[in-house]
Amino acid sequence: MINVEVSASIFPTEDLEKVSLAISRMFEGIEFEISDFSGSSETGIEKGQVSWLFAKGGLGVLRTLHRLFREEGIIDSVRDKVFEKGLSEDGLSLNFLLNKQVAFAGFANIPPEEEPLGSLKVKIRADSPSEMKRLFEWLVPLTENGKPLIEVDMAYVENF
Repeated sequence: MINVEVSASIFPTEDLEKVSLAISRMFEGIEFEISDFSGSSETGIEKGQVSWLFAKGGLGVLRTLHRLFREEGIIDSVRDKVFEKGLSEDGLSLNFLLNKQVAFAGFANIPPEEEPLGSLKVKIRADSPSEMKRLFEWLVPLTENGKPLIEVDMAYVENF
């Protein structure tokens, strides 16, 4: 089973509704939860200055990213530069970032590192390395000239 978790910091200068809309535009149907930040001296941020928005869902919430990666022609760079690097050693989880502002505009942009006002943090978990491999084959397949060599249906991942 594929589980998707998205989190985003919300600074006092940001609008909660806009951050949640940014997440919704990338992950249609995802469910939200808001939490206050517990400040510590290590972070330099006082309690109450930052809130966190958490969202969870299953494989279906990745449909929008699937479509955007193809429309924007970024399958190769996402797979090679992001997904390969963000995959855990055991092959069960994948971590990557999405730009909040670009997501709000309805596009996928993966920054190389955490942004000053925070990025959308995405974690995808699978029950087995082979299930994660099937997810990659569906979400970011091998391509030739930027076009997928083979397009598999989402059921290919679901029916694992």
